Amino acid sequence: MKKITFLLALVLIISCSTTDDNQEVPVVEIYNYFPLTLSSYWNYNNENEEGIARDSLYTASNEVLNGLDYTKLIASEPISGFMTSMMSQNLMRTSESKLFLNGEFGTPLIEGFPEISIPLTDLIIYDKEAENGALLSEEIGEVSEIIDDIPIIINYTISTIQGDIIDEGTGAFTANKVLTSSIILNLSISTNIEILGTVIVIPILQAQDVLKTTNYFASNVGLIFSESLIEYELEDLSSLGIDLPIPSEDSSTTTQNIDTYQIEN
Repeated sequence: MKKITFLLALVLIISCSTTDDNQEVPVVEIYNYFPLTLSSYWNYNNENEEGIARDSLYTASNEVLNGLDYTKLIASEPISGFMTSMMSQNLMRTSESKLFLNGEFGTPLIEGFPEISIPLTDLIIYDKEAENGALLSEEIGEVSEIIDDIPIIINYTISTIQGDIIDEGTGAFTANKVLTSSIILNLSISTNIEILGTVIVIPILQAQDVLKTTNYFASNVGLIFSESLIEYELEDLSSLGIDLPIPSEDSSTTTQNIDTYQIEN
């Protein structure tokens, strides 16, 4: 009786072992939404109100900063695309799920608009593990400038927001997995005027999103499409005799659409 019980147990063990060995192991797909291997390049067709231009972006070198490995990208001059300009003027790196940008952020090239530089320390451009709508990074600060002898104070907030992952391409590109995220620049501008010994804060630009860029990244390709909206409206200060060399308002859209690319393994 003991022999029969032992044989049955042995058969069960062998049967379970065989079943486990024959089970198919699911393949886990790894999505790299911005390969930064050297000798890779991306060519973009950019479009705005002035027409169509072309940008070329290249990976140039690897650099180490604060013990972290970054990739330096360069772009052929002249540069017309906002994201091409931003990526080629900073260092970038990826982790398992995130894309980081390290360096500084310059405001859009609007004629007469104050030029400010916002330092960025590993701004998270996207995080494929974050939920749709999640705040990824936020930089808040203040800078002072003098325009036409008028001292102004600029308050800024730059934030990045995770978007959705969609199962289709965008623009002229098709892909089975596309990740989206946004960069938003919120600005307010004011000046101080002294009247009869009392300092009064005069708003020039009420806090508003001056720039919103929505980016689309395809797995094993990188940035495939980008749309930047610049929009703002200044306060009317004519009654105070303040006339700044800044356009009173602007509303414009630019796009970058990938044309050709090469990703080195």
